[in-house]
Amino acid sequence: EGEGDINLQDYVDANGNTVSAARQWNRLDAFIEQDDYLSQHRGEIAERYGLLNPFYTNLDFRILQDVAFMMGPKQHNIQVSLDFLNVLNLLNSDWGVRKVANPAALSPLRLAGFDANGEPVLNFTGPEETFIDDPNITSRWRVQLGVKYFFN
Repeated sequence: EGEGDINLQDYVDANGNTVSAARQWNRLDAFIEQDDYLSQHRGEIAERYGLLNPFYTNLDFRILQDVAFMMGPKQHNIQVSLDFLNVLNLLNSDWGVRKVANPAALSPLRLAGFDANGEPVLNFTGPEETFIDDPNITSRWRVQLGVKYFFN
């Protein structure tokens, strides 16, 4: 629950910079506090499926028009549709964006070894946030035009 409850060790990152145990603790503490589930269960073992992706809102809008016309003695029917998918993202780029688990947040601690008492020594190598924006197409607005012909 506090800094004394975890045994962090200095390490050298990929850029050759030494990351102190105190800096790791500050980053770990900020990581726990930014997430509702982690901050409410600080010091506990996380439940399986205890932390889920945030709720995602998707709103679609459709304009539909039926067109009938005579060609010779026969009536022909066509239906034209215009679909706006994820309209919220069309209105504001921050809306309708799906959040997914940050891959680096799945294993934020790395085992560095064991101390003389057999206690694990760790390094916090995790990110700042648990969730990131999903760059997938579901997080972007789209427009789709459809034409349907009805056979009589």
